[in-house]
Amino acid sequence: MNAPDICARKVTVYFSNMAVASARPIVNLKESHFEHENVRINKYTLADELPAQLSELGLRPRKMTVPGYTIRKLTVDDKQKAIDFLSRFFFRDEPMNSAVNLLETPESRCYELEEYSASSIDQGLSVVAVDDNGNFVGLVINGLVKREEADYTDKSEDCPDPKFRCILKVLGHLDREAKIWEKVAPTCDKVVEVRIASTDSAWRGRGLMRVLCAETERLAKEAGALAMRMDTTSAFSAAAAERLGYRSVYEVPYADLSYAPQPSPPHLLAKVYIKDLKN
Repeated sequence: MNAPDICARKVTVYFSNMAVASARPIVNLKESHFEHENVRINKYTLADELPAQLSELGLRPRKMTVPGYTIRKLTVDDKQKAIDFLSRFFFRDEPMNSAVNLLETPESRCYELEEYSASSIDQGLSVVAVDDNGNFVGLVINGLVKREEADYTDKSEDCPDPKFRCILKVLGHLDREAKIWEKVAPTCDKVVEVRIASTDSAWRGRGLMRVLCAETERLAKEAGALAMRMDTTSAFSAAAAERLGYRSVYEVPYADLSYAPQPSPPHLLAKVYIKDLKN
């Protein structure tokens, strides 16, 4: 299967809450997975005593240079660079992808997944962190959805890939059962969804994702959205959502869905989160 074939078909494409309801190849595709950037392991060594030892000698430790970065919007010209970044730091780590071995070898590609990943960049709500050398070090791909366009029909059978299909069935279940329009204010007719969020492994634990999500919220308010949505498929992403002030509105154990991939612990639940915005 090659990329042009995927773009030419009407398929339901990956991640969460997707629906294809028109002649456009990819429409209303929704995702909100976080990478496990905030999982930390504390290590204690003799180096921990170094500052005190230097102080006794009247010396000060040298300060390490902190690399800089710039936050900007993703554009359609960034499509391939964003896909390359996600291929390195996201696609293989997502629990359901891993559970079904979606990418079987280091060279494997899923063109449906790639097309989905860039499908909402043209809405101008996605953001990227770029280091001083012009490299992507983190990104959040977002999409705007409207109450009037809600469509809960199951499109998973339109997907020719059997591995992808079982993932889509889970994501469709989340979309139907979460009933987000009943969980937001009656005046809310637009929601911005955090569909993919990922950071370079070398940049994790520095608060970069918090900055990217804060910029996402600013753009969401500018677009007239009164709420944010984040679907999580891992324990790490759920913890990140809660740290960012999202509230859980629906959850389901993978074990309760006969067709679902079964990720390894601690990734036992798929959840839907909402965050109300104040303009």
